[in-house]
Amino acid sequence: MTRLLFTILFCVTVLSLSAQEDSYFTIGAGYPLIIGTGNNDDSHYYYSSNDSKYSVFLEKELQLLNKLPELRLTPGFSYTQINEKYDLSALGGGGTGNYEHNALSTYLKFVYKIDRNPYMITDFYFGIHAGYYIHSKTTGSKSSWQVNYDSDEGHYSNYEEFDTDGKDFFHSNYIGIVLGFRPLGDADYFFQPNIEFGLYPAFATVNSYYASREGKKSMFQISVSVGIGNTRVPNEID
Repeated sequence: MTRLLFTILFCVTVLSLSAQEDSYFTIGAGYPLIIGTGNNDDSHYYYSSNDSKYSVFLEKELQLLNKLPELRLTPGFSYTQINEKYDLSALGGGGTGNYEHNALSTYLKFVYKIDRNPYMITDFYFGIHAGYYIHSKTTGSKSSWQVNYDSDEGHYSNYEEFDTDGKDFFHSNYIGIVLGFRPLGDADYFFQPNIEFGLYPAFATVNSYYASREGKKSMFQISVSVGIGNTRVPNEID
């Protein structure tokens, strides 16, 4: 029900706002980095969630209020893929895991454009980025083995494959803070490049061999995008 209400609110918000002349579609890609998942001090253990991952998105910037053109609302859609790998090898046992997490989300950004110096072409902005997952999926496998001296076989092994929803990793929603700039913000170009940085607390729960002690992890993302069809409004603040 919460997911349905968020989707309805997202659609109503987009339809109720009249697009300003300077609004444009933006397409881009991001590089998500799960914080705090590097190798630990155990030389027998390897874990990574940062070897293979990406995010692509489509969004549209809208002016929120005519009297406050600095406030902007940006609805969008994002697709994210993050892979996890771990490998534990010790004398008494070990295990390996490979996971591929995929998710499609809708989101809203509420940002404030910093008042620009008339002699500086670059635009800056900061704000809040909140999203909800429409669909998520986790596939992969894990295996484990352990020496068992009480058994004639001498060891125990187990293998599992996964094909489930991704809510255990992605949760159901996310929220973070963003800071970005547009190198050609004051220029009237059809294409507008953007660079954005985002920090998202408790973004995901890792599935490593030591997941019980690692828990939820935050995510940092750097994104590069291009706005298409930009036309400045004559009354916009310079």
